Amino acid sequence: MDQNEEITQQQTPKEENESIKDEFDEEKRESSEAETDDSEEEDEETTEEESIEEDEPKLKYKRLEADVSELLKKDAASALSVSERFVALGTHNGDVLVLDFDGNLNKHLSSHAASVTDIAIEVSGEYIASASLDGKVIIYSLFDDTKPQIFNYRRPLKCISLDPDFHKKDTQRFVCGGMSGVLNLNEKALVTPVGWFGQKQDTILQHSGEGPISAVRWKGPLIAYANDEGVKIYNTQIQQRITYIKRPPDSPRADLYRCNLTWHNETTLLVGWANFIQTAVVKEYAKHEIQPGRPTQYVEVSTFRTEFIVCGIAPFNDMTLVLAYLTDEIVQDTETEDLFQHRRPRAKRPELRIINSFNEEISTDALSLHGFQYYQANDYELDYFPSEDMFYVVSPKDLVLAKPRDLDDHISWLLERSRYEEALSSLQEAQAWGGSKIYNLTDLGERYLNYLIEEEEFTKAAENCERILKDNRELWEKWVFIFANLRQLQAITQYIPYVKPQLSSTVYEMVFAHFLNHDHKALLFTITSWPPSIYNVQSVILLVEDIFEKEQDNQTLMECLAELYAYSGQPDKALEYSLRLRRPNVFELIREHSLFSAIEDKVLLLMEFDQHLFKEVKKAEEAEIAKLSQDPSKPQIRIKRKKATDMQAVQLLVDNTEHISVSHVVRQLEKEPYFLHIYLDALFIKDHHAGYEFHDRQIELYAEYDYNRLIEFLRSSNYYTLEHAYKICEQRDLVPEMVFLLGRMGNNKEALMLIIRRMNDVQRAIDFAKEQDDEILWEDLLTYSLDKPKFIIGLLENLGGANIDPINLITRIPNGKEIPGLKNALIKVLQDFNLQASLREGCQKILVSDSVSMANQLQKAQKRGISGDNLSCSICTNPITKDVVTDSVSTVIIFFCRHAFHETCLITDGVLPNPPESSGRSLVGSKVRHTTLLKSLSKPPTCPICNDPEHTHDKQKEKKTGANKTPIRGFVRGQNHGGPREDDGMPPMVPLRL
Repeated sequence: MDQNEEITQQQTPKEENESIKDEFDEEKRESSEAETDDSEEEDEETTEEESIEEDEPKLKYKRLEADVSELLKKDAASALSVSERFVALGTHNGDVLVLDFDGNLNKHLSSHAASVTDIAIEVSGEYIASASLDGKVIIYSLFDDTKPQIFNYRRPLKCISLDPDFHKKDTQRFVCGGMSGVLNLNEKALVTPVGWFGQKQDTILQHSGEGPISAVRWKGPLIAYANDEGVKIYNTQIQQRITYIKRPPDSPRADLYRCNLTWHNETTLLVGWANFIQTAVVKEYAKHEIQPGRPTQYVEVSTFRTEFIVCGIAPFNDMTLVLAYLTDEIVQDTETEDLFQHRRPRAKRPELRIINSFNEEISTDALSLHGFQYYQANDYELDYFPSEDMFYVVSPKDLVLAKPRDLDDHISWLLERSRYEEALSSLQEAQAWGGSKIYNLTDLGERYLNYLIEEEEFTKAAENCERILKDNRELWEKWVFIFANLRQLQAITQYIPYVKPQLSSTVYEMVFAHFLNHDHKALLFTITSWPPSIYNVQSVILLVEDIFEKEQDNQTLMECLAELYAYSGQPDKALEYSLRLRRPNVFELIREHSLFSAIEDKVLLLMEFDQHLFKEVKKAEEAEIAKLSQDPSKPQIRIKRKKATDMQAVQLLVDNTEHISVSHVVRQLEKEPYFLHIYLDALFIKDHHAGYEFHDRQIELYAEYDYNRLIEFLRSSNYYTLEHAYKICEQRDLVPEMVFLLGRMGNNKEALMLIIRRMNDVQRAIDFAKEQDDEILWEDLLTYSLDKPKFIIGLLENLGGANIDPINLITRIPNGKEIPGLKNALIKVLQDFNLQASLREGCQKILVSDSVSMANQLQKAQKRGISGDNLSCSICTNPITKDVVTDSVSTVIIFFCRHAFHETCLITDGVLPNPPESSGRSLVGSKVRHTTLLKSLSKPPTCPICNDPEHTHDKQKEKKTGANKTPIRGFVRGQNHGGPREDDGMPPMVPLRL
């Protein structure tokens, strides 16, 4: 077995029974025979383990070979201690071996005459002490030539522990105990007042009478030791024992199984004794609880039972690591004399178990040690190196190192069991904090891919390529070719990258060639998925065309060619295949690339494709209507149905008549009248004048395919021949249309007779007469209706719009003619007459009221005055208040347009009436007379500014004065001039004497 050999085996529920008849013969067997039996046992257990899911161990193990292996072949280990610098091993020959952590011998110390029972190493690693069955304690100084200190207690010793400050203090204290049952504290004592130290002296901490001292451990000021009665803790500072932990009452005899003590920290002690584990936590009393002469500390103890014997105990993070000893279960027959029935139970492999605080086993590893079946629990020992989490297990012939498994160990364990996916995931997660020291992510990923391919899991391998190969172009190309050689390109194609990284065009074209020969649908999907810039499109087109020549009806290949031609900038060729395939995007293709010249001879193909799409739309509409009608509780939504004229091909032709002429389309659709009707109908909807030369043809098409819209077309169009249209309608006996056409041709009487005789529809006849507005036609209708009660009633009910005298109609009704409903009709006529009379009377009243109101408004407007502040003549621009020449008051004329003038400036022909008086009661009367005289002139004065369209007076004034005209503010007596005006703002024309 080499140095790194794994020595663990998972615990199994089955343990085989060897055919051993004599216990004494079994103990005398050679070790080689024992190892042979061991291997046979392992084989049987492995078979059982195959059916059990294997859990990963928490620790990794290494049997230390080197020098220690050779040394233990000649001797047997009996004690173990581990420090931060080295490992010390005691043997049954009384030797102390100082080893490095790999088992190489550094020093060989031999001073004892019997087995070494315990070893203690000082914290700094400078001193090492050993206790032996020869009753001696020997303290070695490792780094100087000082002779070992030997202390002989003349009774077999079981344990020893050094003061943690042994190297610092001159007292150099240690504590030891053994078969005498006495616990001795040894230290140097002062003998002179000048500070020199004298001889060593012992202080007895525990007197005899409670059995041998089997274990002792010193941590800080606390010393924990065990005898047959239990575990006690002594505080060296206060020199008092602070607690006594009794041995569990139902535990095995104390002399059969050694007590194992380990300090977890300064205040926590782990105790493993037989099949019990105890945890003791030292705590301080509160100040008010401390009693004089009593310890200031107390201990809380928790205990739980195990199913095994504890051979060693150590802390492991927040859990506990236990070295477990187990034996076979033998059902003994006490009445038989067969020695086989009285043999000692055979030991199983020792186990390292990790137990949490709830006494739950987290991990269990069985150790394969040489001769384990012959050893007892006290033959094993466990010690650890806290800062590195290194645990050492010693048996008489083996020294094993146990360490927590790291990332590399975890990955190795997974790889050994072909759990590559878990290993890869663990390694990827570990990249955030440094990754692995051994494994490379890419290399491990490729190992995983190779494993999947060996297992023929090609799809899974392809799925993992993206996260393993990432953006490594060379690796991608390598693995694509691997899949190609395995004929599994279809598995990896969807994962092949085309950006970051972009591979060689050869790779992509190789994929196309593979699908072209094996899977055309995959070829189409790949062409539409990959951008055309990553491969040579023309090369792929040539490959596809070679195959398409042999399979002309292969629609998938046609789709491939349509896509490839579109990519290569040849939309006209792509259009041909798109039309044959009836692809919905063909219309966008035509508009985007203006391919009207390419489709001008493919109109029929376009219309057929359009009808195919229209049928699918109709099916979808019917399905939606049926779905909505299934639940009557829901509100019914009105679905707008699509028409054939709304489809894309029709609209494309209609919107682009400048590229594809109407006549060219009609020639191609002549043999398909339904398609021709759809096209011409859409054209007519868009523009009534477009395609006018085909309106005669449209009449026949409407009559055949859309009769409901024929009358609308006849009313809207002026480009068809009336005689031709009438002939078509007459052939098909389309009476309403014939009536309309006869009316347009002027044959009103014949049209009326057609309505009366063929349609027998009085309302239509009346509407027709109203439309023509012909008195002769009304007379014909009246004459024809006299012997038809239905028509008489109809005329009476429509007198409001009919050009018929109701008295004439009533008087011409033959006497004795029985007319059903005549009474009600006459009553309605009278009611209508009364209603008309009431309306006329009401309208007259409204008219009179409005006239009076407007007259009053006019009167108020003419009676109001005008404010003339800062008012100037619009001709001479001088103030109108005085005549600047004579310095006298002048007569002013102001028009309703608010322009003001001096009378002398306005009337320049020299004929002026006498001015009005300037004072007295006759002032108003004189103004009225003066105004009357002005209006009586042959040419009454008018505003020259308002009657001049070019406003030359205003322009001259503005040019002269440089100021805009000031508006005149009017007012009405008794009202605020800023309020609403009742004359629409018209000022009166009143001459003023100012």
